Amino acid sequence: MSTLRQSITTLLLDHDLSAREISQVIGIREKEVYEHLAHIARSAAVKGKFKVQPAVCRDCGFEFKKRDRLTPPGRCFQCRSESIIPPRFRIKEV
Repeated sequence: MSTLRQSITTLLLDHDLSAREISQVIGIREKEVYEHLAHIARSAAVKGKFKVQPAVCRDCGFEFKKRDRLTPPGRCFQCRSESIIPPRFRIKEV
């Protein structure tokens, strides 16, 4: 039996997933997924391989490339829209 973080890591090796998709597959709250993702990103096992596809505004297309946090922003900085496509995560094998 693997831990939650090992299960998330295994999922991310095969697919680009959002936190909501991970939470549905693993069976935990989305908020908990972000906590685990933060630890996985810092982990020595995946250092340099953890990739984040940034959140994007659905209305104006603004991409949140410089955002350090893994959680999606509440609204767009340019158009103030709250319609945001959440970030997606992946672990690339070296």
